[in-house]
Amino acid sequence: GDSASSVTSSGLLCKWGCGRPVQPGLTRGMKPFDTCCKRCSTTKGTGGHDDNCGGTLPARVTVSPSLSEALENPKEWIRGLLDAEGSRLQRHAERIFACACSGSDGDRLKTEDVWPALDSKLLEPVGGKLNLSEAERADVVKGLVHHRRSWFHHHKSEKKEGDDIDFETFKEICKSALTKMYQHWFPLKLPTKTQHFVRKNPLKVDEVYTFGAQLGEGSFGIVHSVTHKVSGEQRVCKRICKQKGREGMKVEEILQEIDSMAMLDHPNIIKVYEYFEDRDSIFQIMEPCRGGELQHTIDAVFRKKKQPMYSEAFMCDVTKQTLRALAFIHGERFLHKDLKPQNIMLADKAEPGDNTATIKVIDFGLAELFSKDQKVSNQFGGTLLYMAPEVFRLELTMKSDIWSLGVILYNLVTGDYPFMATWPLPPGKDMDWWQSEVSRVIQDPEISFKPNKKLTDGTITKECFDLLQLMMTKDPQKRPLAEECLEHAWFKKFDQHLPPLSVGVTQCLEAYSVMPELKKSFFLLIAHQSTAPAQAAALQELRAIFTHFDVRNRGALSEDNLREVLQKSGMSPIKTERIVYALDRDDSGLVSWTEFSAAALCISVCHSERLLSAAFHVFDTDMDHKVYDKDLLAVFSKGSLGVWKDHLADEAASLSDRPRAGYTMEHFTKYMGSYIATSGGDQLRAVG
Repeated sequence: GDSASSVTSSGLLCKWGCGRPVQPGLTRGMKPFDTCCKRCSTTKGTGGHDDNCGGTLPARVTVSPSLSEALENPKEWIRGLLDAEGSRLQRHAERIFACACSGSDGDRLKTEDVWPALDSKLLEPVGGKLNLSEAERADVVKGLVHHRRSWFHHHKSEKKEGDDIDFETFKEICKSALTKMYQHWFPLKLPTKTQHFVRKNPLKVDEVYTFGAQLGEGSFGIVHSVTHKVSGEQRVCKRICKQKGREGMKVEEILQEIDSMAMLDHPNIIKVYEYFEDRDSIFQIMEPCRGGELQHTIDAVFRKKKQPMYSEAFMCDVTKQTLRALAFIHGERFLHKDLKPQNIMLADKAEPGDNTATIKVIDFGLAELFSKDQKVSNQFGGTLLYMAPEVFRLELTMKSDIWSLGVILYNLVTGDYPFMATWPLPPGKDMDWWQSEVSRVIQDPEISFKPNKKLTDGTITKECFDLLQLMMTKDPQKRPLAEECLEHAWFKKFDQHLPPLSVGVTQCLEAYSVMPELKKSFFLLIAHQSTAPAQAAALQELRAIFTHFDVRNRGALSEDNLREVLQKSGMSPIKTERIVYALDRDDSGLVSWTEFSAAALCISVCHSERLLSAAFHVFDTDMDHKVYDKDLLAVFSKGSLGVWKDHLADEAASLSDRPRAGYTMEHFTKYMGSYIATSGGDQLRAVG
């Protein structure tokens, strides 16, 4: 929102005792603010306060309609000035020239007035200043037509009173300066896709990871806790046995599951890092979920009776996050097909009374990727008690996952199943009878889900019961899609306080935007490979910011959304455009979760020895403590090999001046930790 009241503080007061609320949200270092504003912090409470103190929003600047086009899309505005026809540049240069010449004869401009005029006026419509160094100015003048260049340099060196230039020379300087700034702000991208980071590691799994406790065992394999030997990162290893006769899984099916997970970059979907292979097994390395299966949470309340009943707010939060994951999965044309409480993990242990817990959807072993125009699948699959009626008719659609989530919500509320045959088995009946009876009650349009007192005794609100009914509508035509479910009144009833895009996070996004292309790719890899910064709470807050501004529930931020939020923060239009351009690493038009977190975390992780070491060893697969250009290309260049090969040498020159000798960890640490300037904290504001 735009009003001061829309950005709420945490209730904490500034540590310098001024009595004002702290700045909301996270600092550049991903820690909660403990001061109210930059001025109070630097003067230790003795020097007054900034306009954005405590998260208050200064009045929005009003813009004249004539500048609105430049502000809406500065990148296109500059490109328009540089187009071949040149009429827009002519008009813009004429305005600046006339303004700078006022008081003189009007057709010539003194040389000493050229740069002040350009610095203040050339980029004024997009909220920027030119601010070129002497070396950069010299470079701009190099671009002039030869006779004008020598003439300009002659006059500059002589510095005679009355030296001046004509309009045509001035216009050429404008064009040359704009071209230089455009290339600087919007450099050629080296495209990077996070899904290509997930590769087969040629080493043996126990050379890279130390195995810890066994966490679980399924029909196809065993899950262990593992620790990355170099970085100390805690991860999970799922060992899947290859098919032998009727036992195990086909290798192509295991690899298809890994590919599916690699493509699905979302804060509520389990992340896979890499995999290993030996004669008998494939080892998937994934992010840990310390809270266990959602099934364990349900069992603790209803079967083991060890925990009190969780709140409706908790059920609402879990359902909402799962729907967000489904909206994203379905948008990417995947049908999960096996959604159940065993396949929803809690990222961290939920304590009794918690109203929220980050969830991760897992197990894409049965997931099916639809072709572009495909609406229905005839591939049977799933877990019987969670199957939608249309699954039995081999008419599966994306809405089949919505039914499964309806069953999960029923589980959460009641501890029971909505469609069930008699259990234990009646005398004379076997499992075949039981399975056919369950499938019959699921499919029969006249049979509704089982009544349960928890549905009517006030445990849940009428809004929750209404959504439950909608999700388990037997006719899939009448069942809502995931994004339609997310519009339901139940979620508005339990809307939680949402963290703002803080001044600190905005500074991080800006810092990332001005980094070299290779460094941006390194930070994207670190964000993909790391489970969390020093404080898990910071990552949880970033997830909440990301989903809050993902207004269309697409699992990604649209460029328009991001642009609007950044401009509300006080970021100038040109800096905003630079950030939007930089964050979209694969030119998809959307900013994914990992693209956003790479930029938000760049300042807090750039000196983390543990995370930098883990990233370095992604390239150093032979463990000789050196990385070469071919190693960088193997990780980053898939799908864009040509552009990476053409530009890597220039990009990597800052890593080492002897690339053939290889890059060491020392090179990497120095390169990643170099200082990046950002806008001052007093120039920005938090946006809720």
